Amino acid sequence: MISHERFLEKKFIEVSRLVQENLRVLDVGCNNGKLRDFLPKCEYYGIDIDENLISILNKQGVKAKKVDLNKDEIPFKNKKFDFIIMLDILEHVINPAKLLSDSKKRLERGGKMIITLPNDYHFLNKIRFVLNKPITADPFAPYGHLHFFSIKVGRNFLNKQGFKILKKKSLSPPKPFFIPQFLLEFLTLLSPQFFARDILYVLEPKN
Repeated sequence: MISHERFLEKKFIEVSRLVQENLRVLDVGCNNGKLRDFLPKCEYYGIDIDENLISILNKQGVKAKKVDLNKDEIPFKNKKFDFIIMLDILEHVINPAKLLSDSKKRLERGGKMIITLPNDYHFLNKIRFVLNKPITADPFAPYGHLHFFSIKVGRNFLNKQGFKILKKKSLSPPKPFFIPQFLLEFLTLLSPQFFARDILYVLEPKN
């Protein structure tokens, strides 16, 4: 059995393996900044819509700013980043294409983006659809999913936005709890479209 918190930790570990030391990193939708506990020593910046979380991070000495990605530009105008990280963000914003375009301009030469997109067509959601159940606990909650991605739709979307996919990894789901995690990981490897919960991408601009 794996909890949602452990699922996030596994995701953070996968990201940490991709980031080298002493680089400048922007964590878009940083929440409580937990990702930085997993990253190697780096120059870490965060943005999030939650003013309280940003205040806490600032008190901890983290360079973080409150941003509404549906209205505001990416801050830290005098900075460019070696990595821009967006974990489960694009499905929540009104215009994900614009966010990717703006982010591309903030990358250092040779910089990369690390993003995750949900696979909204995994088997648990298929069952929920059949049973007429919502795919999230509260479909009317603020900042819910505005866009729904299959793996193919997500891949084509990223290509269309001018990114080359350098790496793609399918992440197994934390549920259902009665299926052992090693089996979920095997099934995800066998059939990502049916079993993967998230897809992690490493991207670089094509031009």
